[in-house]
Amino acid sequence: MAQTHGAVDLSEFAAKNTADSQPAPAGNPAASEATANTENGLNQDGGAKIAGPFIRDAGDDTFAEVAETSLKVPVIIDLWAPWCGPCKQLGPILEELAREYQGRFQLVKINVDDSPQLAQAFRAQSIPMVVALIGGRPAPLFQGAQPKAQIKPLIDQVLQIAGQAGLTGVMAGEGDPAQEDPRTEEEKAVEALVEAGEYTKAMEQAQKLLRNSPEEASRYQALVDKVSIAQRLQAEEGQDDSDPLVLADRFFQAGNEPQAFDLLLSLIAKSVDEERDEYRQRLLELFRLSCNPEAVKLARQRLSRLLF
Repeated sequence: MAQTHGAVDLSEFAAKNTADSQPAPAGNPAASEATANTENGLNQDGGAKIAGPFIRDAGDDTFAEVAETSLKVPVIIDLWAPWCGPCKQLGPILEELAREYQGRFQLVKINVDDSPQLAQAFRAQSIPMVVALIGGRPAPLFQGAQPKAQIKPLIDQVLQIAGQAGLTGVMAGEGDPAQEDPRTEEEKAVEALVEAGEYTKAMEQAQKLLRNSPEEASRYQALVDKVSIAQRLQAEEGQDDSDPLVLADRFFQAGNEPQAFDLLLSLIAKSVDEERDEYRQRLLELFRLSCNPEAVKLARQRLSRLLF
């Protein structure tokens, strides 16, 4: 399957899942053994709890454990590096999804600088690179930072294919409270309404939470913002990019947060009064939703210089 910068169609992988197996990445005998075990039907766990966290790091010396896990639970591999800006945008999104799915897949983070053999085995010419490992067999998913809305359907496809192959285990996440979904039931209910496209109800519930929980104002303001941008993005579908606010939203949705911030800062610098305040409010909203703290820090510094 070719690597792409966006979502890929996993139907080809699904078809091959019942045919001859592909070789696992070179230099990883454990992954090859995992493939053989899969063909012999040794990966059937019937939804059993598998010991281990929802999110873990791995390297050249620990990949055998990852290959073994992939016999029971699908694994999503994030190939990244500390110096990679898009990696810093994508990582928190993948971690959030791993917590939301509560162990239905394991997220494995591989630092390519520390694991050159794995980087070579997965042919990681550009990072971030995300690969699924299902029964020891790799299936490249995408390269580059992608928004959560585009990643989630891909993960659902991986889970569907894994289920068809009998990989129905669930990571237990035992002894690792940090892996638990940090959202309250109320937050989950609001986000479920957003996913269903019921934005008005979602906004009403989010604003109610914000009013009734002043001690957690920042948390629920972020929830209100999340509903607001989802509703706005839906309304902006089909519009051209002549409106700079629409363009900023699209940059942000695509994971290019620094470019969204730069655009809004340039608008603030050129505008006055109410128009300037509109751009500033939009920028502050995106700050609250950002997964890139370094980009937020730099943009806040520039905003302070512009305003004061």
